[in-house]
Amino acid sequence: MEKISKTIRYNKLFNLYGKLLSSTQQEILESYFCFDLSISEIALERDISRAAVEDALSKGSKKLEEYESLLHFLENNEEILKNCANLKKNLSNHKDLELIEDIERRLK
Repeated sequence: MEKISKTIRYNKLFNLYGKLLSSTQQEILESYFCFDLSISEIALERDISRAAVEDALSKGSKKLEEYESLLHFLENNEEILKNCANLKKNLSNHKDLELIEDIERRLK
């Protein structure tokens, strides 16, 4: 379960901050976290060493975490989605429910 949670977290971080990484880091992190390729597969595909892939993964992941620790976009998005879910439980007004669902769609 830990690997799945980590993959989900990094997919979310990558969607928020991926464009801030170098193009090489973007491609390697996308291959690893989004397309679930192994380090060996990425190295073979890019004709580079496994160590180079591991280095890009390590540095890119660290950068994503640094951006999140400074900006808190993921943390805020998840808190807003949680609050929206709580609001939806107590709503009877269809129009308000539609507005909350629109907010949720935009955050996802």
